[in-house]
Amino acid sequence: MAKPDLTAGLRSLRDSLKQIKALLVWEELQQSEARPDQPPAFQISDPTETDLKNEYSFFLSTSLQMHSILSDGSIAIQESDRQSIKRQLARIEQQVYGLNLRQRFCRC
Repeated sequence: MAKPDLTAGLRSLRDSLKQIKALLVWEELQQSEARPDQPPAFQISDPTETDLKNEYSFFLSTSLQMHSILSDGSIAIQESDRQSIKRQLARIEQQVYGLNLRQRFCRC
């Protein structure tokens, strides 16, 4: 079995975190520009909410895959590398979880 590229996985999660943050900033800008006292003259379709859900889903899926790989003892990864990747993964996850997207999208 080929060794999984965990560095690429971390990079992908970091990129996903950046995208999530950018979508949240865009959404905040849209809300700040909305004028409730004036009806919209022209309304275009806004995919921000869908894009945010998709990016969050991608993040969760990738994160779960990485946890699965890291917990699989049959995959040859040096213990120091495994621990380093786990720490980096935890830092990235903590940032995403701090954005409270779970409460926003999970109806549980």
